[in-house]
Amino acid sequence: RKLPEREPDIAFAPLTDLGIWLRTGKLSSERLTRIYLSRLKAFDGQLEAVVTLMEKQALRQARRADREIAAGRYRGPLHGIPWGAKDLLDTKGVKTTWGAGPYADRVPKSDAAVVRLLDEAGAVLIAKLSLGALAFGETWHGGTTRNPWNLDEGSSGSSAGSGATVAAGCVGFAIGSETLGSIISPADRCGTVGLRPTFGRIPRTGAMALCWSLDKLGPLTRGVE
Repeated sequence: RKLPEREPDIAFAPLTDLGIWLRTGKLSSERLTRIYLSRLKAFDGQLEAVVTLMEKQALRQARRADREIAAGRYRGPLHGIPWGAKDLLDTKGVKTTWGAGPYADRVPKSDAAVVRLLDEAGAVLIAKLSLGALAFGETWHGGTTRNPWNLDEGSSGSSAGSGATVAAGCVGFAIGSETLGSIISPADRCGTVGLRPTFGRIPRTGAMALCWSLDKLGPLTRGVE
């Protein structure tokens, strides 16, 4: 469909539309990344959903995506899409706090498998997002993540920031994790779509383990498709 004129309409567009606009050159990854960075800065004071904003790295990745797409090296439907990672996924050289004060300055030496795979797909990581401390609930060492539709409510957990930022049009999509409801519950509370994959379908290397025999990683988006 036609690229909207208003930036909020671009921000809330489904992932499928974003991918088409990027692939066809109607929208640049850098512009889309700047839209989402601006929204994260504008609304995080209310949402309390961002642990670490990765602005400089995100813009480098976005410019790389634009160069590759323009040169015909299209990597697939996530190429150039800005996304947010629940802050239990390791990111090389960038703090991964597990939502808990004792780990607030923890800096991994390598990327989680899912972070690496999404980088290879050309997706643009723009923020590490809140989770309830050690993957319980919606309260973390920086506060309590809010439901964007009702700021008097929490966004539910433990993929709290993933649910809130997707619902508020602050990222193209987000990755969460689920042991017992931690993707589905914030998706339900915030009005997004959450997919809990079959156990073992998605590699969990580099993700904080809550229960090794139950943990799953999966996406949160604004639409089923």
